[in-house]
Amino acid sequence: MKNIYKLSIVLLSVFTFIGCNVDDDDQQMVLEQKSITASLANQSTVIATSDNTTNYELVVNFSEALPSYSTIEYSLNGVTSSVNAYTGDTSVVIPILFEITDNYFDVEISDFIVVNAQARRFVPSIEGNTMIRIVREGFWQATITWDDPANNIEFGIQPMTPIWGDTYDWIDISTELTNLETLEGVLADGNYAILYQFATGTAPTEVNINIAMQTAAGDFSFDVTTGSELFNNVFWFTKSTDTDGTVSYTFYTEDPS
Repeated sequence: MKNIYKLSIVLLSVFTFIGCNVDDDDQQMVLEQKSITASLANQSTVIATSDNTTNYELVVNFSEALPSYSTIEYSLNGVTSSVNAYTGDTSVVIPILFEITDNYFDVEISDFIVVNAQARRFVPSIEGNTMIRIVREGFWQATITWDDPANNIEFGIQPMTPIWGDTYDWIDISTELTNLETLEGVLADGNYAILYQFATGTAPTEVNINIAMQTAAGDFSFDVTTGSELFNNVFWFTKSTDTDGTVSYTFYTEDPS
């Protein structure tokens, strides 16, 4: 009987040891890391805001309520900054202040930091688009280039009548002595044309030019050709804004009249 008693004690110890291993595995499964993401609420690459805006609130959403104090690091036109969020927050706002001379801001989210994320078993990350441009609705800028600087060409942008008649009410004129000219302005909805003029007083048969535009509807680029006239319109477009503030452009490389 004495030997049987000792054998029973040994078996009990083995079963107890195995039971502890099962409990440890269950505990390890509970401690697996989970992710939490930050993303721009508006995933567009360009967002138009009103021409008279003084500030814009860019919203960053979190995939769930924050487990602890956090920061979103971002750059605003190349200047690094950050905004804080707190335990339980599900979003945060990046404030963008417009001065009267500001036409747009380029924003890039560079980092999402959750304090004590490792201790809380959270892996923070950024999801989706991280770069966005906030731009006034009417902002328009064009860079015009061509190959040979010997062709001295000047350019102007004018509003056109509803039936595409010239007004010569210049919004901007560029008269540089190089093969690069820049036009810009704050445009209301309507029709517009870009006019060229050869400053030398004579026009070659044609000159191929590129018009690269930045607008509240995005960036656009067109290759067009001047005529043999001393001056004439070379490019036309219509700007429109819907009730939601979405800006759109229609472009013409031939006279739409």
